Amino acid sequence: MAGASSSAKTQPYEGQIKTVKVDKCGLQPGSCEGSVILARAGGAGEVTLAIKPGTWLKRGDQLVTIDELGVGNYVKVEAVQLPGQQLQQITILSSGD
Repeated sequence: MAGASSSAKTQPYEGQIKTVKVDKCGLQPGSCEGSVILARAGGAGEVTLAIKPGTWLKRGDQLVTIDELGVGNYVKVEAVQLPGQQLQQITILSSGD
C-alpha cells in the first residue's frame, strides 16, 4: 500500500459480511468509503473494518467496489492499523458470494 509505514503489520481476517455501511461516495467508480462488520470464521467474534476511497476489491476475476458488496458475502481480507485511525483499513479483499 503506497504511503503505508513499513512498521504497520497486516492482519488476515476471514468470514461473512454482517453489515455494509457506505458513508459517502464521489462521482467516480471506486470513490466510495465506508466499513463492513465481518463475522469471523470459526466463531471468533466480529471485527469492523474500514474501506477507504480507491480500494478495489477482488471478486473472482473481477474488481468491485464497496457498494457492490452485500450482507452474507464470504470474504478473505488483509487489514492494517494505520497510526491515528480508529479502524483497521482493508488493504486486500477477496470475495465470494
